[in-house]
Amino acid sequence: MADANAAGDKTVIIKKYANRRLYNTRSSSYITLDHLAQMTREGIEYQVLDAKSGNDITHQILTQIILDEEANGEQMLPVNFLRELICMYGNS
Repeated sequence: MADANAAGDKTVIIKKYANRRLYNTRSSSYITLDHLAQMTREGIEYQVLDAKSGNDITHQILTQIILDEEANGEQMLPVNFLRELICMYGNS
């Protein structure tokens, strides 16, 4: 159990509020998706929780970061890869 707590201590909890604001509970400050993207690049572990329900929405937020990066001209994902991803959702 101590190992689980130690691993949990390294994970930064981010709360997402209904007004779409993101709150870093470790630094007690509001942050942006750009901040989360930078945290990801730096290898910082975080979990994004819906502030009202407590549900883990990290997957949705990471997907949103990728979409924002792609929309801003940082097109890293080849079209064929994107097509494969879509096909994977249809086969699950």
